[in-house]
Amino acid sequence: MLQTLLFALIPILVTVGLGYFAAYRNDFTDHDSQVFVKLVMDYALPFSVFAGIWSTPRTIIIADIPLAGWLLGSMLVCYLVLLIAYHFGFRIPLDLAALRAMSVANPSVPFIGSAILPLLFGNQVSAITIGLSTISINILILPAVYAALAQEGEITSLRSRLIDTFKKPLVISALAGFIIALAGWQMPADLENTFMVLGKVAGGLGLFSIGIVLFTRRITMNVPIGLSVFAKTIAFPCIVWLVMLLFHAPANIINIVVLTLSIPTATLPTSLAIQFKINESEIASIQFWTTICAFITMPIFMFLVS
Repeated sequence: MLQTLLFALIPILVTVGLGYFAAYRNDFTDHDSQVFVKLVMDYALPFSVFAGIWSTPRTIIIADIPLAGWLLGSMLVCYLVLLIAYHFGFRIPLDLAALRAMSVANPSVPFIGSAILPLLFGNQVSAITIGLSTISINILILPAVYAALAQEGEITSLRSRLIDTFKKPLVISALAGFIIALAGWQMPADLENTFMVLGKVAGGLGLFSIGIVLFTRRITMNVPIGLSVFAKTIAFPCIVWLVMLLFHAPANIINIVVLTLSIPTATLPTSLAIQFKINESEIASIQFWTTICAFITMPIFMFLVS
C-alpha cells in the first residue's frame, strides 16, 4: 500500500506543478481556476460521489458509522479547539483565528483525496469518506466559519448561508447517495458509467486549478505559517491517531482516518481569505506548504499506521 501511495502522489505533484507552470506562462489566470473549481465542485465531483455512495451496499454504509464518527468528530473538535486557542489564548482576531483553524481542520478531500483515496481504499470506501468529509465541512464547520467572518449586523444572514450550504451540489449528491443506499435501492450496474464519465475528471482538474491558485498568491514563510503547517501535516493526524489507539479503534478505520486527515489543506480557506480580504498571502501559503510537505508526511503516516 505504501508503494501505491507513492505512485499516487507522483501524478498529484506533476498535475499541481503543471497548473503552476501554466499560470506562470499566463496561459491561465485566477479567473480560470475559479471556473475549473466550479466545474469540479458543482458537476464532476458530485457525480462521482453520488455514484460511489449509491453503489455501496447498505450493510457496508451502516458498518461505516464509526468511520463517520471519527471523521466528523476529529475535524469539528480540531476546528473548535484551535479557534478557542487562537482567539482567546493568543488574542488573534476572530476572523483570522477561524481561517487558521479551518486551514488545519479542513483537508483537501474533494480534490487531492479524490485522486489518492480510490487507489488506496477502493471506490466505495473513498466515496463514503469524501461524502462524510464534505458533509462535515459544509454543514458543521463552514457555517461556524461564516459566523466568525460575519461583520456586525450580518449575523441575520447566517441562516440564509446555512440554507445555501444545503443547496450545494456536492452536499446534495452526498446526502442523496446516502439516503438512496440506506433505503436499500442498489444502483444498477449499467448506470455506474453514466455517473463516472464526468466524475473521472474531478481529481485531475481540481489539482490543476490548485496549481493556478498557488501561483497567483504570494507565497511566504513565517512562524504562524510554520506552526499551522506543522499542526496540519504532523500534529493533527498524530493526535487523532493516538486517541484512536487509546479507544482501540479498528485498524482499517485508523488507516482511513489518519491518512484522510494528513491530506493537505483545502482550497476553501484560501478562497474565503480572498473573498473577505483577510491575510490572503498567509492562508494561501499554508495551503502551498502543506501540499509540499504532504509528499513527505503522507508516506510516513502510511508506513507507520500500516
